[in-house]
Amino acid sequence: MRYLEREEREKTRGLWEEAFPGDSREFVDYYYRNKIADNRILAEEEDGEVISMVQLNPYRVQVRDREYGLDYIVGVATREDRRHQGHMRRLLLQMLRDMRGAGTPFTFLMPAAEAIYRPFGFRYIFDQPHRAWKPAPVSGAGPVPGLTAEEIPSLDHPSPEAVRCLAAWQQKFLSERYEVLAVRDESYIRRLMSELASEKGVWTLFRDENGQAAAMESWWGLKEREQRFLYAPDSLTEETAPPSPAIMARITCVEEFLKSISLTGDAPVESLRILMQIKDPLIPENDGKFLWVLDKVSSRAERMELPGEEEFDGEMTAEVEVLAEWLFGYRKPENLPDWAAWIRPLKGVFLDEVV
Repeated sequence: MRYLEREEREKTRGLWEEAFPGDSREFVDYYYRNKIADNRILAEEEDGEVISMVQLNPYRVQVRDREYGLDYIVGVATREDRRHQGHMRRLLLQMLRDMRGAGTPFTFLMPAAEAIYRPFGFRYIFDQPHRAWKPAPVSGAGPVPGLTAEEIPSLDHPSPEAVRCLAAWQQKFLSERYEVLAVRDESYIRRLMSELASEKGVWTLFRDENGQAAAMESWWGLKEREQRFLYAPDSLTEETAPPSPAIMARITCVEEFLKSISLTGDAPVESLRILMQIKDPLIPENDGKFLWVLDKVSSRAERMELPGEEEFDGEMTAEVEVLAEWLFGYRKPENLPDWAAWIRPLKGVFLDEVV
């Protein structure tokens, strides 16, 4: 088991194509032209051939007032004649422990099946919304009343000005609504454009009466067209179906993750000292007792090997996956102690990346 060198990553393409036959050749060409340039691939080999792999694609992710370089897990695959032999488990455990060693707060993925990743401590933290433009109130008024559509030309070779505009608008629009999101910088936008171009994507910018960007929409797909994104004020759109579970995450370094959690602004205390027993059977450094100290800005956690005669404002025991659901703001655990009402989880997760 090892991380492949840059020049070796191309040899995983055959396994990708075997494991994910639904991906078009054009998309796989895009992926192996762009993504493997800076990702990491942890693999097991036999006779020089990759038989199992986990690919880690880097993203800058905003978490409240911090930014982290995090890994989006993709391409988890084992050659058909080597499945059910423990290869994936070994790779995922090594990957999680390496992330813990690097102080990475969490990792995330889009599961092919939830049941595959639950035993590894992954839980859903983001539901994908399904929205469309509201019908025009006046017949013949156009698809989006009050806005002018402008298709972004040449997604393969966009102008620097267009890239800057799109990045700035998306970052502002999403960060005003969510505390956890992939940072929309110019590099992100260029890569997204190339991804869309691989399957004949179109990107439409909508401007208001003052010529300012007001919304964005994209569609792609070679065989069947599907909406890649729709970023627009709720007043202009409506829900077409309930949000569907989309992204799972796994806390990999408890101490780093908890830095982004704080007390609520209206908490009746300025700080809390909590004795937190965290259960993590897969990452030993996350498993055990921690002193969790919170104020109204952030918090810190310190491992306590042998708690002494210290006094605490409260105590709690939680599995690491339950902690993630709660503090990402996705699902509140039952039977929380009274003081937990003063804890401020992250407000809003938006991770709609494909790879």
